[in-house]
Amino acid sequence: MKCRFYFSLLLACCAGISVPSVQAADGQANVVCSFSHMKPDDAILMPGMPGMAMSHDFVGNRSTDAFSTAESLLLHSGTTCNNAADSTGYWAPTMMLPDGQVVNPAYIKIYYQANNVAQYPITAYPHGLQLLAGDHRGSGPNPQVNFLCANGNGYTHTADQTCGLRSAGDAVQFNIAVMFPNCWDGVNLKAKGTKNAVYSDNSGKCPADHPVKIASVNMNIAYVLPQIQSLDVSKIKLSLDPQMIDGQLTPLWGSIYTAHGDFMNGWTEDATKFMADRCMNYSMECSTNIPYSYTDAEADTYVSNQTDAENNYGSVPTLLVQDDWRNSSRDYHKQMLALIKFKIPALPPNVDDYPGVSFKYKIRIYNGNISDTSAFTIFFYPTTPDGWDENTVNWNNKPSFKYTADASLYMDNVQQFRYVDVDKAVRAAIAAGQTEVAYYIGGERTGRTISVEAKESGKPPVLMLAGYQKVVEP
Repeated sequence: MKCRFYFSLLLACCAGISVPSVQAADGQANVVCSFSHMKPDDAILMPGMPGMAMSHDFVGNRSTDAFSTAESLLLHSGTTCNNAADSTGYWAPTMMLPDGQVVNPAYIKIYYQANNVAQYPITAYPHGLQLLAGDHRGSGPNPQVNFLCANGNGYTHTADQTCGLRSAGDAVQFNIAVMFPNCWDGVNLKAKGTKNAVYSDNSGKCPADHPVKIASVNMNIAYVLPQIQSLDVSKIKLSLDPQMIDGQLTPLWGSIYTAHGDFMNGWTEDATKFMADRCMNYSMECSTNIPYSYTDAEADTYVSNQTDAENNYGSVPTLLVQDDWRNSSRDYHKQMLALIKFKIPALPPNVDDYPGVSFKYKIRIYNGNISDTSAFTIFFYPTTPDGWDENTVNWNNKPSFKYTADASLYMDNVQQFRYVDVDKAVRAAIAAGQTEVAYYIGGERTGRTISVEAKESGKPPVLMLAGYQKVVEP
């Protein structure tokens, strides 16, 4: 199910909860992260002071502690999130149930969203960006913090509810949703003492003193509690900063209204750029297709036989594909083959930090059948990346290839982004010492024409390396 609604509606619909209609989100992605560890550390508000902060529950980067920096998160990039490109440190105060049990989240689901991107597009998160949301001194409802009983009536800002068993009857589920500010001042990466980020207005416009619009981070903290039958939300306690009492550092606890969250960006640079420029600013949902790294096509063109055999199409914004294998032979009919070259994105240098992650190479293209409404399969034929130039190659001097496909793609007449698995072939190229790969794209062999957007179009072909692992939402 794709939930395409902004903040509380999106979060509630994913939990099967109905809430009043609110503003729609144009683009979004999400990550799901399992619990990592609990520590009395805070690298944003108490950097370099281990044990001096309130107890926090950490998800995402497994190394996050009081000494964490943007550089350390990327250096020690093992993550509990399903997307290996996300080594962000996420943390929130530890929860205590009314009976005194200290509990940790079952998982945290983080939604990245943006609205009205046509008028107010977003910018990629800068390396080292820190964000804060909520109020650890709060005493009442906060418009940026919501609470949910999974058996209830949706998200609410207030604590006057009691959670019963969720619909499965196996546990009480209670969620805290924290929305982070989405307008950065463009100067201060650190959040402590700077008010480096604020919230946009309802149209998605940022104020003049915080002009850089970034994706909203909506952190949905899920507690799954099979050990209880009901939960009075008003009696939940959250950790506060400790105080020195009678010469001892003593933990303190506050009400549910002290809920808050911390964000220290640990996404790879390619991932944040792709999320903003190749996903959300296209008004897309691309949760399972945010890459660890990627490269745009470094060369693309198409070649055509017969009367066009000497023509070069290296500067066109749209590549054409057509072939017809019926009757006599394919060479008897008109042929147009797209030709694309990529540099190979590198695998993570610290790949041992990613146990359980499956990294796959994929090509993304924007294409569609422009002849009719038929759906069919097109083919990707490997060729050499050497010895040809997009501005001079034509049918007569094109690089050689065989009509043996490395990959295929089933498609129809809808013009949209599509993904092609080329992992086996790219890894073989890496094993052979190659740093580039090239492909012809051949048609469906009955004469229909396919368009493929070229790098000149603004929707270039991309070779991407994506890494995902399974994270269970109990």
